[in-house]
Amino acid sequence: MTFAAAYEDPPVAWGVGRVVVGDEMIPWPVSSHDIEDETESMVPRLAALGLGEGGLVLIVSLLSDTIHVYPFEQAAGKLGALYSSADRTPFDAFRTASLIRQLRPTVVMGIDRRVLDGLADAGRDLDDVFGPVPTVVAVDDDATTRLAAAGIASRRWLPIGPTSALQPLDDDALVYDATRWEIESSNIDGVGELVITSLGDRLTPSHRLRTGRRGEVLEPGRLSVF
Repeated sequence: MTFAAAYEDPPVAWGVGRVVVGDEMIPWPVSSHDIEDETESMVPRLAALGLGEGGLVLIVSLLSDTIHVYPFEQAAGKLGALYSSADRTPFDAFRTASLIRQLRPTVVMGIDRRVLDGLADAGRDLDDVFGPVPTVVAVDDDATTRLAAAGIASRRWLPIGPTSALQPLDDDALVYDATRWEIESSNIDGVGELVITSLGDRLTPSHRLRTGRRGEVLEPGRLSVF
């Protein structure tokens, strides 16, 4: 190895995130190319949630979600929008509510039961917190149900393997990039589990990677989960 290769060339891995399969968390190295490619893929996903020039997306997430979240942050910039962030924990729920009040985001994404538990513990009314937000995006079934009970219509964000599927404003299905990923419903252990295969060059390729999610591919690029 030359001196330049050892000390001057950028590292192959941009970072290491995680892919969640059921209760298992798998370390998932990604390259700068992977991140840039996923960013381009997420631009139309955010636009389909109503984010555009002059808007702001508040992304509520965990540090371990970085390989999914950073492309959203970069994609927001490509749409001429801004982004802010909060932690997806009950302890940081107050900051999610505060940022919504202060920043008036167009899209708030990543809400789950832990955030709603934190708001409930603080005595916050969900309609007061999320009512002013044009698009609220939940990340689990519990949040979707509880938001609906409070009169808040939400869309859905599904991290699936190393990528994300999002439910746009004009479709009940979850939409993913079928030019970059092949998703199939596989009969594993008698369950229609979704598996994912990367179609392009990736630092960590996937071939029929189990996702731990039951679902159905309605057509390439659109799926539903059970």
